[in-house]
Amino acid sequence: MASSAPVSLTITLPADVAGLLRKAASDRGWTPESLAADCVAQQLEVAVRHRVALERIDQVDSALLELAKAIGSIEAGSEGIDLSDFCRYRKTA
Repeated sequence: MASSAPVSLTITLPADVAGLLRKAASDRGWTPESLAADCVAQQLEVAVRHRVALERIDQVDSALLELAKAIGSIEAGSEGIDLSDFCRYRKTA
C-alpha cells in the first residue's frame, strides 16, 4: 500500500531552466515549487501510462504467439485446414 506521507525532493536545474521556471510561475501567480511539482506529477503519469502500454503490448504479443501455436497444432493434427476461414481480411481476386 502506498504511503500518504509527502516525499521531499531536491532538484537542481540549470540557470536558464530555473529562470524559465521562475518566469512561468510568476506570470501565472504560482510558486516555482508548485509548478515544478506539477511537472514532476505530469511526467510520472506519462511514465506510468507508457509502462502500462508496453506491458499490454507484451501481453498481446504473447497471446498472438499462443494463438499461432494453437493453429499450428490444429493444422498438424488434421489433413490441413483452410486458414482463410480464420482471417479477418480475405484475399480478393
